[in-house]
Amino acid sequence: MSERSKFFKKLRKEKYTILCPDMLPTHFDILIAVLNKEGYNIKIVSPKGREAKDEGLRAIHNDACYPALIVAGQFIAELKSGQYDLDHTAVIMSQTGGGCRASNYISLFRKAFHELFPTVPVLSINFSGLEKDASLPFNVPLALKAVTAVQYGDMIFNLELQTRPYETYPGQVEEIKKDLAAKLKAQIGKPSFMKLKKNLLMIRDAFSAISLPQKRKPRVAIVGEIYVKYSPYANNNLTEFLEKQNCEVVYPSLSEFVLYCIYNMMEDYRRYGMKWLTAKVAGMLYKHFLKQTRVMNSLIKEGGYFPYEDFEYVVKQGERIINTGVKMGEGWLIPAEMLAYSQNGVHNIVCAQPFGCLPNHIVGKGMVRPLKEIDPSINIVPLDFDASSTQVNQENRLKLMLANLK
Repeated sequence: MSERSKFFKKLRKEKYTILCPDMLPTHFDILIAVLNKEGYNIKIVSPKGREAKDEGLRAIHNDACYPALIVAGQFIAELKSGQYDLDHTAVIMSQTGGGCRASNYISLFRKAFHELFPTVPVLSINFSGLEKDASLPFNVPLALKAVTAVQYGDMIFNLELQTRPYETYPGQVEEIKKDLAAKLKAQIGKPSFMKLKKNLLMIRDAFSAISLPQKRKPRVAIVGEIYVKYSPYANNNLTEFLEKQNCEVVYPSLSEFVLYCIYNMMEDYRRYGMKWLTAKVAGMLYKHFLKQTRVMNSLIKEGGYFPYEDFEYVVKQGERIINTGVKMGEGWLIPAEMLAYSQNGVHNIVCAQPFGCLPNHIVGKGMVRPLKEIDPSINIVPLDFDASSTQVNQENRLKLMLANLK
């Protein structure tokens, strides 16, 4: 047994509490349940108020990118709360392995935690070979369950955004979500959890209790850096604000980002001659995952809802405006998503950009002009987020965009 296997066996045996940062509450609720079924005790940290941001500012150099600062702050605030045995607590975060400071967060956190919490291990979830001694072990069955959990999260996320502006009474969508999450989590470990189509239909049927009007509200898409665009805490409850402004909010799926990462592995082989075996495995994963997303999209469309954009269509839109070899941060995916949305009638777009993320600003704000040259109807507002910016300033920027809704 390897040292890593022994270490993670110890975490399970001694029931370590493993803290995980918030990002996509619905997705993570199901995904964490899958991992906990393997014997772990992972808990999502859901911060409120200024405390986590202030802790991040104190612990991390202020020219580090906003996601690094805010995630570290969440962990520190939670660990200082006094509710954990620090000798049996760890923290975990995901890494894509791309050319981004996110790939180096763990060493940054270890440095920040060295004096504050010397007994708290900093762990990783990644498929890039990073942090080999501290990365959560995944076998094929567990990886397939995790991918399936992401699909269920995507389906719920898509339909909650389309139905919440039209719910019969406040809180109806939250009730549906909680009920679905409970049913899906009860299936984990049983063959029924992997019956994708059946469970996707169950999700769709649950949301069909809310009827959609013929005339829908204006649709506003949110793209940008993965953590800031999805995390309600990081983006100052951006979805909630837009819905209060009488809009229907649209997001790309998490599956789309996973496909983007897999696609880039294949691009590395085609462009740079990287490992053939890695590209071969990536190709098989790509076909499997793309097929699953198309099943989901087909069911969403059949139910009378707007599906997610097909990933290969997004790639084609990206090729119109930027080279798909550009993959730092979210790379070519951000302008590709903006163009795909506008081509399909969602012209109003918020591009969430964290402070300190140079690649994101280049492929986000930097692509506005060429995007407008291709599609003059596009209405983009690049929105910067950092730990010291005020919510009022962000809302004012958004209201300027909303004054020109298309």
